[in-house]
Amino acid sequence: MSTSTYNDAELVAMCLTGDAAAWETLLRRYRRFIYSIPVKFGLQPDDAADIFQTVCVKWIEHLHELRDERKLKPWLFTTTTRQCLTWGLAKQREVTATDEQFEELFGPANDLDEMKIFVERQQAIRDSVEELPSRCRSLIDMLYLDGRLRSYQEIGQLVGMSAASIGANRARCLEKLRKILQKRGLN
Repeated sequence: MSTSTYNDAELVAMCLTGDAAAWETLLRRYRRFIYSIPVKFGLQPDDAADIFQTVCVKWIEHLHELRDERKLKPWLFTTTTRQCLTWGLAKQREVTATDEQFEELFGPANDLDEMKIFVERQQAIRDSVEELPSRCRSLIDMLYLDGRLRSYQEIGQLVGMSAASIGANRARCLEKLRKILQKRGLN
């Protein structure tokens, strides 16, 4: 049985027994959620990657403390946000940034509650995409999520359809995604 069918609590328990596949499943499930937070802070990709790695190390170190799977996502959000703020303070000491530059990244305009809602919504969308049939999931991922700019010709070759049919398939897949999002209460 694939580890992707297990819930977070089961995966955490499996990780604690040394199950590498369970750890990989958790990482796959939450990698974009974690990475999206430093991106939302406006960090460069290399800095966001460093924060992602730091959060993953802390996650491994504190995995045994996560007894309630409902606390995993808030823990990841808080830990990642703290790492971003720590990074910002270190960067401010390291370079001679003006007050305006620092305020732009870490000021009150970037409300953490709003950021948390944004990041959680993005994760809910990614979770909903995971519920799509594999062909739709691949198409939506390549068109909107993976960040690489690909031509319809290239996408068609990768998913096994003609470039001319991608638009119609995209519309059907987006409709399926819309229905999943509605079931989750997201409009």
